[in-house]
Amino acid sequence: MAYRRTKRVEARLAANRRRILKAARELIAQGGFQQAHIENVAAEAGLAPGTVYRYFPSKTDLMAEVFRTVSQREVAVIEDIANGPGTAAQRMESLIRTFASRALQRPRMAYALLAEPVDPRIEEERIVFRELYARIYRRVLDEGMRTGEFVDMEPSVAAACFQGAQVQSLIGPLAPTPRRVEGGTDRIIDETVRFCLRALLRSVAD
Repeated sequence: MAYRRTKRVEARLAANRRRILKAARELIAQGGFQQAHIENVAAEAGLAPGTVYRYFPSKTDLMAEVFRTVSQREVAVIEDIANGPGTAAQRMESLIRTFASRALQRPRMAYALLAEPVDPRIEEERIVFRELYARIYRRVLDEGMRTGEFVDMEPSVAAACFQGAQVQSLIGPLAPTPRRVEGGTDRIIDETVRFCLRALLRSVAD
């Protein structure tokens, strides 16, 4: 007869998995992917390394799962803004401000997700989520062009340009040894918004 797990066993296994993922997230938020070795994750979770390997055969498997979990949460926030009220221009500004402000609130995690050198498999996950962000931006760009708020341009190219500008403007301030910007994080966000909207809007008041 095949062994069938009891509800108690299923609950324990699920709880261990949550503890492992939580521990990995906390370590990445402290020191990036390089900090989240299996031994460190096991110690943080209060489990043996062998237990972690039973859930995730390799560090890459674990890091890929953490990347997806955290990135999905961020995409959901951006999606809600894109689908929310306001003009296309208002939502575009909110998209840019929210993405930047959330990144700057947790700089080490954001740097890990956006720019830290990673295993090719994690880089593949990064590419997938960049495309998800780009699709959201394209929808708002399309709407703004239809309503006449935005200048006419190819939405897919514009979305890629804005996404690249946004990420690149944050790399220095998010880096493990951050580059300081006069005016602090508010200045970074304001300048990124102004740069992007000047490229989009038919008229921008100074």
